[in-house]
Amino acid sequence: MEDKAAENCAKTPLVSPDVLQTKDFVFSPIRPLDRIGDSGALFLAKLKTDRRKRYLVKHAFCDCAANEFVYTKLAQAMDVRMPEAKLFQISEGEKRNYFKTEYVLATKYLDLIDENPSYRIIREQALNWQDYFRFRAMYDMFLEGDSFEVLLASDRYIYRVDTTDAFLYSDHILARAGINIVIGNHNVKDQIKNEMLFRSYNSCWEYMDFEETLKTLVTRYGDECIKPFLDSFKRIQDVPKDYIDSFLNTLCYFYPDFIGDYFKLFITALQRESYKYLRTKE
Repeated sequence: MEDKAAENCAKTPLVSPDVLQTKDFVFSPIRPLDRIGDSGALFLAKLKTDRRKRYLVKHAFCDCAANEFVYTKLAQAMDVRMPEAKLFQISEGEKRNYFKTEYVLATKYLDLIDENPSYRIIREQALNWQDYFRFRAMYDMFLEGDSFEVLLASDRYIYRVDTTDAFLYSDHILARAGINIVIGNHNVKDQIKNEMLFRSYNSCWEYMDFEETLKTLVTRYGDECIKPFLDSFKRIQDVPKDYIDSFLNTLCYFYPDFIGDYFKLFITALQRESYKYLRTKE
């Protein structure tokens, strides 16, 4: 946190609708405590002035906030539904020692109809059933490696959740990204920075076969999945650069600045890869 504070000294004060202050909320653990999942122990945050405004809070690992925040902001620009994602800033004078890391993610709490709907239920009840196939494309595009989780909420829309295991770098890397100290002959932060910024992003999808995924979906669900699946590859190309810069600038008030540069490299490479894939469909 000290290293991040030093980076932030040259910046204007953080003001963003994507950032919440811990002082404005009360926190309580999500129970039962033995169901903590891959994101660690969770909290429910309620706004002090309106307890109906609730967020699910992840804080135990260093990758949840970055990966899920970026994934959500891209999904919103691509016009598919994920719970609104925000970042908690630990308020000055905060005495509640709740959080295991300084990277605290808040996602809007959803009232659910079904936490694990079958495709039949999605097709019959969800107003945005086509998003199921857009989500399936994004799973490959964003290089996810965990389970594919979709919820049916009380507003009759499906939402994609739990996307921490996406992009390329996990807690093991991001936990060291801000450690600006020398161990042995190497600076830890510089090592991570070099690893993240100087790899070949053009080869990230070398072993990802989008067309094979689409063929599998067509076999199971029929031709109605084709257009929404391909939509995702078109929509990622249309996400504006200034929009990407804006949410990454916010992210970099919490993470080292080079983490924003990493995401830019990844997104730019994905936009190129999406263009190449759609060319094969012409």
